[in-house]
Amino acid sequence: MLAEISFPIPLRRTFYYLITEEMELTAAPGLRVLAPLSKRSAVGMIIRVLPEKDADLTKFKELKTITRLLEEEPLFPEDALALADWMAGRWGSPQGLCLGAFYAHAPEELPGPWPAARPESRPDSRVLPGPRVELPGLKKFTDSLAAGTPGASLLRLAPMERRELVYPAVMSAALGGGGQGLLLVPDLSFIPALAAALEPVFPGRVCAWHARLTPKKRAEAWAGAFDGKFKVVIATRTGVFLPFKDLRLGLLDGEHEEIYRQEEAEPFYHAREVLLKRMQALGGQAVLASPCPSIESWGAAAAGELARYDAVAPASAASAGPGPDVRVLDMTEYPGEILARPLADSLRRAVAAGGQALIIAGRKGYASRLFCANCGWMKRCKSCGPGMTLVKTPDGGRELLCRRCGKKEPEPGICPKCGGKVFRDYGTGTQKAQEAITKLLPGARIARFDGDVLRGSLKTMRAELGNFSKGAADVLVGTRIALRDLGAPRLALTAFIDADSDLSSADFRASEKAFQSFYGAWRLLGPEGELFIQTREAGHYVFSRLAEMDYPSFADGELAARRDFFYPPFCHIVKARFASFDRGALDAAAADLLRALSFIGKQGDASEVLGPVTPPGEEKRRFHSEYYLVKAASEKTARLCLEKALELRQRPGVKYFIEADPYGFY
Repeated sequence: MLAEISFPIPLRRTFYYLITEEMELTAAPGLRVLAPLSKRSAVGMIIRVLPEKDADLTKFKELKTITRLLEEEPLFPEDALALADWMAGRWGSPQGLCLGAFYAHAPEELPGPWPAARPESRPDSRVLPGPRVELPGLKKFTDSLAAGTPGASLLRLAPMERRELVYPAVMSAALGGGGQGLLLVPDLSFIPALAAALEPVFPGRVCAWHARLTPKKRAEAWAGAFDGKFKVVIATRTGVFLPFKDLRLGLLDGEHEEIYRQEEAEPFYHAREVLLKRMQALGGQAVLASPCPSIESWGAAAAGELARYDAVAPASAASAGPGPDVRVLDMTEYPGEILARPLADSLRRAVAAGGQALIIAGRKGYASRLFCANCGWMKRCKSCGPGMTLVKTPDGGRELLCRRCGKKEPEPGICPKCGGKVFRDYGTGTQKAQEAITKLLPGARIARFDGDVLRGSLKTMRAELGNFSKGAADVLVGTRIALRDLGAPRLALTAFIDADSDLSSADFRASEKAFQSFYGAWRLLGPEGELFIQTREAGHYVFSRLAEMDYPSFADGELAARRDFFYPPFCHIVKARFASFDRGALDAAAADLLRALSFIGKQGDASEVLGPVTPPGEEKRRFHSEYYLVKAASEKTARLCLEKALELRQRPGVKYFIEADPYGFY
């Protein structure tokens, strides 16, 4: 007998191994094995067991034998094999890597059962009542969870409704009758507060899962979820692959956040879709929670695929008065100014009155680009191509940084194209905004909160937000991550100083992302607060929807626009990008793609191919790049397009980037 085994390696193939007589009775699909692979031993998973006559062995010179089975029962009885196979087709990653995501952190030796002779060593098995929270629609929602009926829901919560109050009540209602819960969060900085809030409801049975745990803590968390020791696991996106003894509730916090989309490395996936698929396989309940749900989830609720619950009062009833003032400033009337005069004046008044201000820049660093004032030449990274960001060094100097590969170069003094010596910077980063506010308010305490400041330290991240909330700073300058979990009672003013950085992008989600940010910032303010938005596109339709700050109304309008222009959730997108120094080779690669996709449009549906699209500034570079978008009318068509694109014979000198449902377009 043979076992077909999948390994977590970037190859789109499986391997056949001989099964010893001792293993024949126990070897089965879903079991992990230790087997020789090349010159090493590797852990893989059995896909199927079959007679030798039924296997295609033409690519195998010799068959090796499995070293040993690592367990007697599959780790994932809900059938991780089927889920990994779906992931591979949905996002195009090798099945072995998709399957490996489920067992990558599993210990070779599984934990044994709790000692029966020492019942006092077991954690408290009680589920205590959660806190009573009076919110519109919440009781109806928790009652539906308590009924235990399998299904999926969309829960809308305003940012001011604290997760620490709502989620314990939700978990208590869903798990009072037994089972385990998984709470996925977009940022690990949320975990400590949520764990503290859930601990009184599930004494001793709450654990965390994230990338910064020590190996020992990760092993304990994995084993505790697997054997049922932990009742609730709070995790970042990889927690969606953890094993559970009896998972009954999967709750995704901030489901609209892009961080749930894994696109940095394979396997590619979206935690939201994997969670929905997994809870369906388990017969459990999935909950997608957000103050401003993604249009994809909003569309699923409109189509009846998700049950929608609004646990938030309408925007018009959010406060006793008219609500925070919203002012859109047309920056064409304030040329050359980082802070328009109305914003600068209000910022002075707010800080002088003892209030706090949150200033949101479109990006980190000093400025997005540095260009020659004479000819427009812009410095690009020699290694990977994109324009380099201007940043300030700790000693007050300036240098150029490639955000893609991390390469640094000194700020140029002479333009290599025209010999000019005058350079200007474009765009306002957090460092540049902080510098401008320091000059405006010389006596104020100004803090910065962005990825550069927070890199590598969860403690620093929590301390920065905590200090601002406690009043240790008058002004906090940051990127949009500062909006995620900010609590500042004295917050009087919030401003977006470069709203165009998102609105001007090629992303069809640009309007959605912008409105979500504006809505979240508006909800943080009290009735007397002020929200400023600086833009050079004051006529953009998003700004016309800010008067009522009614997210359901905006989402309905955006959903209708997506339907008219045939974008998700009404289609699936496959992006194929080609890059090369050889224009002819790139054109040939594009022609290969179009031939492979020639069936698009001939099936009688609305599927189409768009492109080629060339990134801005391409005409000034020796390096050529362009992409095509396939808008597929069904998941089946999208999978076929992805399969055809991945099977293309790669031409020398051309880089191929194939992606399903991309979140980036340049």
